[in-house]
Amino acid sequence: MKTLPLNRKPNGKATVLCQDKEVSVHSSCVFCAHCAGIRVNRRVTPNPYAQAFRGSKGGLPLDQQLMEGMMLFNTVIEDANATDIECSDDAGCGFVTLTRRR
Repeated sequence: MKTLPLNRKPNGKATVLCQDKEVSVHSSCVFCAHCAGIRVNRRVTPNPYAQAFRGSKGGLPLDQQLMEGMMLFNTVIEDANATDIECSDDAGCGFVTLTRRR
């Protein structure tokens, strides 16, 4: 498991280096199968979007769960204490969508 430090831009955009490219956390990491979570202080918050995609909540339609997961991900990223993204991409293959076929 590797740790990708968050780079915060003055315009509010948060980025990380993925395969030597700077990518937006809000539009890439949230949808990546390698995103294991967000480090806030010493605690790692699991990727809420990935949890919603895997159906961790019951009773709500999937689209509502995904929207709530994405909003929670963005809220955690905006926390001033959020410092890193925990990434399980030890092989260095880069972005892999959560919705890939197995």
